[in-house]
Amino acid sequence: MKRIAQLDGVRALAILMVFVHHAFRLKLMWMGVDLFFVLSGFLITGVLLNAKHYSLAGFFAHFYSRRARRILAPYILWLAVASLFFGVAWMKHWYLYLLLTNLLLPLHIPLPQAFEPLWSLAVEEQFYIVWPFAVYLLDERWLRRLAIALIVAAPVLRAALHFEQHWPIYTLTPFRMDLLAAGAFLWLEREQNGEALKRRGSLVGAGLITLGLTSLILLAHFRVSTDGNTRVGNVFIYESSLLICVGFMLYALAGIWVRWLHMKPMVYIGQISYTMYLVHLGALALMPVSFSMWTSAAVAFAITVAYASLSWHLLESRLLKRTARQQTAQPIST
Repeated sequence: MKRIAQLDGVRALAILMVFVHHAFRLKLMWMGVDLFFVLSGFLITGVLLNAKHYSLAGFFAHFYSRRARRILAPYILWLAVASLFFGVAWMKHWYLYLLLTNLLLPLHIPLPQAFEPLWSLAVEEQFYIVWPFAVYLLDERWLRRLAIALIVAAPVLRAALHFEQHWPIYTLTPFRMDLLAAGAFLWLEREQNGEALKRRGSLVGAGLITLGLTSLILLAHFRVSTDGNTRVGNVFIYESSLLICVGFMLYALAGIWVRWLHMKPMVYIGQISYTMYLVHLGALALMPVSFSMWTSAAVAFAITVAYASLSWHLLESRLLKRTARQQTAQPIST
């Protein structure tokens, strides 16, 4: 699959938003996670569709071996490293740290602050279990229809089901699957209408972003928030985020005025963004209370980048190169 360079910049923007949200408690910056979801749905759908020429066994081996090497090694390493600083009490519920970390907050199971971001990895992993079957078994027309159905189903579920706290709506896959499905739909749309997307993507993207921001401003005016845990908020706040994230993806894919996404610092941060996401909250949690907010953010950011850089150069890039060599050597069977 041909690399889309500006998407590294999108990754960078997503992790920077999440870091700023946790470091400075800035509202709406949590949407960086939603941007990650849309981007993940987009890229994974492309990877899967490009692998459909493999046999059934080859298709799943191709996908899951690469996902395991990309995700599991840094993840397991971080669990070990974080345990040195935050203890091993989390191991009482070790089985939830395999594919079910998004159940920890809804079930009120204590976890180290450093592990709080892991819920979103479980959402993606659960998506990775189901979506490859859909891609392999359905043609692109029916895959598009399924993506649309999931985009519609998620807000319907958020409206229909209500919980004592907002955590289930925020962390459980059925309520967040519209983001991943929207990313998948974007890939399918790009493949079918790529030239139209380049011509009109920036304009449509700007419209969606404007609509999403306007919706959030109106909701804030009426004091609707995610913490309020109302049905209105659970539907429209997350749908507003979806509009903004899809709009930004359209802008990035259109390729107009995106040079800033190609800047070397953005590309590099995007490259190491996965491990930055894993460790950033742990780095912030280690900051002494005597530090100011700005000092804590600066030091934690430096630690996060340093750790992620070491992980990338010593572990992740080597595993990905090994995977690429193995897949190049593997005969294609149909």
